[in-house]
Amino acid sequence: MRKSHLSSTKPFSLREGANFSDAIFFQEIKSLVRAFFYCWAQNLVVREMFCFRAIIQVFFFQIRENLKVFWISLDALFGILIWDFGLGLGHWNETDTKTWTRLDEKSKICDRCRKNTDKDPEYLQTEEYQAPIPIKSNNQDNITKIGTHTYALRNDILYTQAELKQLELDYQEIISQISIPYEVSLSEKIKKMSNILYKNQHQLNQKPIYNPIVFKEMLETADKDLIGFFDELYAGTNPNTKCDKTNENNKKKLVSLCYFLASINNKYINGLKADIGSYLQTAGASASSIDTLSNLGFSVTRKTVNQQKLLIANEHQETVDNYCLQNIEKMFFLNIDDYHNIHRRNQPTLIQTHNIFHFVTILLNSNPNILKISAYSSNNTSVHNPIGVDSKLIIKNFNEIFMNKLNSCYYEQNEIWKQFLIEDSYENRMELFTVHNYDGRIQNHQELRSMINSKLIDFVLHPLHSTKDYIECANLLFKVFEKLKNNNEQDYLSDCIIPTICDWPGQVNIRRAITLRNNKGSESGIPLEILSLIPIIGPLHISLNSRETLFQTYHFFFEMLYHNLFGEKKVLSQKPKQTIINFILNLTFQGWKKICNVVINRFENSKDAEYRMMMDLLDNSIPLTLDIYAVLFRSGFFEGYLEGVVRIWVLFQRLRRHNYNKAPLIFLSDIFYWTSNNHPIIDILKNHLPIFNDYFVENFHSSIRNQTAESNSIQQIIQKAKIIDAERTNNLSFKEAFINLRNPTTFKTKLDYLEKKTSLFLLSLFDDIYHNMGNTQQINRNKYPNFSLPTFNINVDVKILPLAWNTQTKPSDNKFCDAEKCLLLLSNNSNLANNNNNIVLTCGHAYHKQCLDLLKGNCEYCFNYLSLNIEKNITSLKKRLFTPLKDNEKPLVEDEDNDSLSENNNDENIENILEVIESNIDNQFEILYQTWLNY
Repeated sequence: MRKSHLSSTKPFSLREGANFSDAIFFQEIKSLVRAFFYCWAQNLVVREMFCFRAIIQVFFFQIRENLKVFWISLDALFGILIWDFGLGLGHWNETDTKTWTRLDEKSKICDRCRKNTDKDPEYLQTEEYQAPIPIKSNNQDNITKIGTHTYALRNDILYTQAELKQLELDYQEIISQISIPYEVSLSEKIKKMSNILYKNQHQLNQKPIYNPIVFKEMLETADKDLIGFFDELYAGTNPNTKCDKTNENNKKKLVSLCYFLASINNKYINGLKADIGSYLQTAGASASSIDTLSNLGFSVTRKTVNQQKLLIANEHQETVDNYCLQNIEKMFFLNIDDYHNIHRRNQPTLIQTHNIFHFVTILLNSNPNILKISAYSSNNTSVHNPIGVDSKLIIKNFNEIFMNKLNSCYYEQNEIWKQFLIEDSYENRMELFTVHNYDGRIQNHQELRSMINSKLIDFVLHPLHSTKDYIECANLLFKVFEKLKNNNEQDYLSDCIIPTICDWPGQVNIRRAITLRNNKGSESGIPLEILSLIPIIGPLHISLNSRETLFQTYHFFFEMLYHNLFGEKKVLSQKPKQTIINFILNLTFQGWKKICNVVINRFENSKDAEYRMMMDLLDNSIPLTLDIYAVLFRSGFFEGYLEGVVRIWVLFQRLRRHNYNKAPLIFLSDIFYWTSNNHPIIDILKNHLPIFNDYFVENFHSSIRNQTAESNSIQQIIQKAKIIDAERTNNLSFKEAFINLRNPTTFKTKLDYLEKKTSLFLLSLFDDIYHNMGNTQQINRNKYPNFSLPTFNINVDVKILPLAWNTQTKPSDNKFCDAEKCLLLLSNNSNLANNNNNIVLTCGHAYHKQCLDLLKGNCEYCFNYLSLNIEKNITSLKKRLFTPLKDNEKPLVEDEDNDSLSENNNDENIENILEVIESNIDNQFEILYQTWLNY
């Protein structure tokens, strides 16, 4: 027997991980096995077949056991057969003709094979090696038929006939169990994918799918030939060298690529291109830009975009009916607000003084978890208080519940509520800067900004100044529900209520309509359906007005801080943008938090007016205005929000904020009335507070303003409003997949620097106040007297000072306890003079603990002041509410210039302000802080 030639043959390739889905692999296996049986059929002499046998056994074992095999190239396999096993088929002439040459039947092994394989010179000279290889004559007795194949076999090599029969049967069994798939070409896969996407768009009326996982599952479920197609595309993006975020973005791009390939195959598959065209038009792209991208195959034409949007606008009323019908068992929440198309400051011309159009937005919102409720409670009590706004009920609750809480500052109370509120993290603090930015692209609080559960009922050209205007606009909503009633659906408005969250004009005018209808019935000329509306003051407007009012009132202080932080040349306007107001208020409060303990420790129980003014501003008013909406309301913490509304009304009252010194009182009157009568709406408020929000309509107005131009006509603006309403849900997946969300942030290091610099400014300011204690003087005896502030070197209105200075009995400069019947004066008890027994309230009045206990913990002077103004404000309010309607009546509310549109657009943005600031202030802060600790 000659030596094996296997050691010197060219190596064959083994690749692990081949899969049965590869049809080429199965063809190789079949060819290999067929070649094996062919060799026996030709009765060829085979040398040293044990290697070939081992390979065959490994193949069949792997197929049977693991269904995972090694890939062996055909060249290598036939190389083994020819070079190593001497099958006698011939010699492959690779260098010359690349053809098979038939060997002579008595020839020796070829010279090339000898040179390539045999290396032992002694073995080459042996007789056994030199002997010719005869061909044994066929023996007809050895002809065997197995299945459909006939073999002429030798019975003395490799396998016995029994073994060979079993081998063939095993092979046939495996082949019958394995279905060799047809290899689908790339063009066929694109065609199959196109058919699926066409069916989804035009037969099933489905929107494009932009989620890569859902898209892949959709293709593979619809057609098994597309299994692995998306994965092959993804593998081509070289994902192993990229980060997870890049890979996720690439998957989204592959989804769009699939839609583009399908659209080339079938031009009617244009869902993605329609979304792109619509977005480009919304973003302000020109017609030529859209048409150019259409020529590139990335978008539909501008004409197609306009046709689709016109169709959307024409179908708007149908979508309104469907929305109301789908949510008929749920509670609706209504927003009615005015919108005007101001994009810049207008100058009058010879023809007109302005080109401003006033529209009315009627927006419904719903929550799938809130069922509708009746206007009457279980004891048949109406949701509307027959008294209207009940001053006695408000005063009663103030006396029994809230006066005691007003003794401490808001910041102190906030620390007790921590477990119920939004986490005080750096990210949440950054979000506070955008709380009055209604751009839907901002990343924070996307559940509010997306407005997926809201629906535009109508957007009409109409003034919204008088009560009649509000009634006429409300009738547009009532007609929708009337249509449902006529179609044999429920009569929603006859028994159920719709909370209406609105600003002050909306609250007072709708409440006037309700009051007149309740008192005069049908004679009032007001429809009965008006009683289904429950006007509630919007928390966003409370927050907006409180911040603006506080900032403007204490502008002298914030201007000093602004110049200290950013330089004397920086100008702080009297009415800056809301983002600037929020930014400065946040900086002030965060700077105060770092030093409040050392400041309070140094001043102890001082009653100095300047010190108490700054304590009320920093420890009470600023954190209250920052939290009333952004923290208390959005956390859904009803008890905290209710107390916040009480505190914010006290602030509005002290600062004499017109109208908003009445708006919170209406809300409080309703809450106390519903609570005392156990009306079901109070449970909705406690459990689902954040949905009683006016943010939705402000967000909608922001979208209209961003997507319209000053040149748009009335009809164009109305059409755009309806399109925006439809696209908020229709194009939601497109926006989520491809449109970058804005996440305005301020670098943490810069913010830390500014906060510490604010702390240094406050420490310096309080040091000056400390040396000026006792020098604040009242300079006149007007109804609202003025006071001189020595540290600030200005004269201010008394409203600048805490609540105590606005009462009839101001804090005494000659004694500590302000109680009318102080126990120390009556009994000469020296123990009462103990410093630990002295309490200075947030209002500025001071008491001995025992004296305050005699008053049941309530400041008697402040309670009298607040009670008097509650009565006064509600009396004034009721006079408006009970005034009968007139044909040409004047608006109940004067126009107030507090809208964000009236902001000074020349103000700098936060990013510009922070461009150049110092880098390190830590050492200076630590030194000064330690100095204050030693006081």
